[in-house]
Amino acid sequence: MTQMSNAPSLQQRMSLMKGWTTDVVIHAPQQLVWDQVTDFKAYSDWNPFVLQADAQFKVGMTIRFLEDLKQYGQHWIKAEFLSIQPPNTFVWQGHLGAAFLFNVCHTFMFEAISPYQTRFTQKHENSGLLIPYLAWRGVYCVSHQGYLDYNQALKERCERI
Repeated sequence: MTQMSNAPSLQQRMSLMKGWTTDVVIHAPQQLVWDQVTDFKAYSDWNPFVLQADAQFKVGMTIRFLEDLKQYGQHWIKAEFLSIQPPNTFVWQGHLGAAFLFNVCHTFMFEAISPYQTRFTQKHENSGLLIPYLAWRGVYCVSHQGYLDYNQALKERCERI
């Protein structure tokens, strides 16, 4: 099988196996960024990666969201909110299928750099038996790029408001 020149190398694919962190500086107040990220119903209006989301935004409650993994298809993930500390951070943990096969913990952080500037960080941590296989297939390269696209779309949305 011939590898395409723009396809990620095996090293690149495996480097994302345990997870990744993305961040972006947004020229908008922390509360505005928080409000956009936690308005889950509006994701379909602006988010190129998480196409739909529905949540009961309380610790112990659930969020369901549809991710677009491009060539790997669209997948619904159900997660539970573990922590919510407005307007600084929230964490959810979810799985696709059985948790021992694929589990993900995702942290959203909102750091006020100044009154009109916010660092938005997403930390994504993977675990489960399927993780090496999914990394080898390149799924995490697509997912990582999806979160980078999410960050950029969020930046553009917040800076327009």
